[in-house]
Amino acid sequence: MPTKDTLTPVRRSLTSPSRRRTTRSLATAALLLALAAPQAGAATVPPAKDQLTALAAQAASSLEAYQQALQAQQDAQVAADAAKSELAAADAVLAQSRQEMGGWASQAYRGTSGLNDLSGVAVLLDPRRTGDVSSTLATIDRVGGQYAEVVETAEQARSRQEAAAAKAAAAVDAARTSADQALAAKAAADAAVQQQLVAYSAAQRTAAGLDPLAPDAAVVDRARAFLSSTQTCAGGVLTGFPNGQLPLDALCPLYAAPDKVLRADAAHAFEALSQAFQADFGTPLAVTDAYRSLGEQIDVKARKPGLAAVPGTSRHGLGLAVDLGGGVQDAGSVQHQWMDRNAALFGFVNPAWAQGSPGPFEPWHWEFVAA
Repeated sequence: MPTKDTLTPVRRSLTSPSRRRTTRSLATAALLLALAAPQAGAATVPPAKDQLTALAAQAASSLEAYQQALQAQQDAQVAADAAKSELAAADAVLAQSRQEMGGWASQAYRGTSGLNDLSGVAVLLDPRRTGDVSSTLATIDRVGGQYAEVVETAEQARSRQEAAAAKAAAAVDAARTSADQALAAKAAADAAVQQQLVAYSAAQRTAAGLDPLAPDAAVVDRARAFLSSTQTCAGGVLTGFPNGQLPLDALCPLYAAPDKVLRADAAHAFEALSQAFQADFGTPLAVTDAYRSLGEQIDVKARKPGLAAVPGTSRHGLGLAVDLGGGVQDAGSVQHQWMDRNAALFGFVNPAWAQGSPGPFEPWHWEFVAA
């Protein structure tokens, strides 16, 4: 249970319209995650303040690059959609022109030798016609003009249709390229944020007088998979709702603890974290508390005044904190050590104040700071 919410939130990586990952994007994520999480047991050095600043700048730059790539992708998709609409319109004009032409063929028309044989043409137009030559000429002029106009319209429509088809194909290719670039930028941004989180977690432990711990190599692989996973719960809009007064239907149930809820992105990250924990210990993370309403915060403060935060200020009330059991609540347990090494890969930290420096000792309290 929290006492103070003293953490400065780290910028959250953005969600891409598509979660598909290219080989290049996975390679980028793997490289940055390798930098963020050296092999378990390797010597670690507490990150200096300027290193944290540099990592924060790197994460911010990666996020900005992703936003720019995403905008380029969206623009390319708009262009592709417009080109497809233009192609559909050109197809419709061409179809109409062909319908108007009926049984007339452009090739046959162009092969006519100057309409020299007027009687033959008159018979062709109407074998039963017996009118005079002037009437026949008038008919030929009228029909020939209409025919030429239809042929010309059809040729123009076909030309526009071919140009529209080429434009649409080029726009679709550009949209695919932009999508791949956006996905690569997204992977880099996610990995940069994770690198920042690992360093931030190490700094938190250092501030509490503890040694920073290197993440487990196997969990790093799970974190890579987490980058490409799709949220199972989208949640709802939380803007404008104060601490402890979030609508429950806008929050998401937790993995293996459906009676507990968090903000959608926190719940998604928790699911990946809990599954990684389960892979090593055989059971998922045990959740004793998550989102806490204002009324619940008041109740906890009344019962445990030395442990609970001031009602309306807790990160529990923002749907961004969990209290854990199952061994994690014991700072000397292997479960807690596992969390110390690996939780930051998924955006969760046990803040310095919860490690007894300077606040109370709450090894069970973990906050989602990738936001």
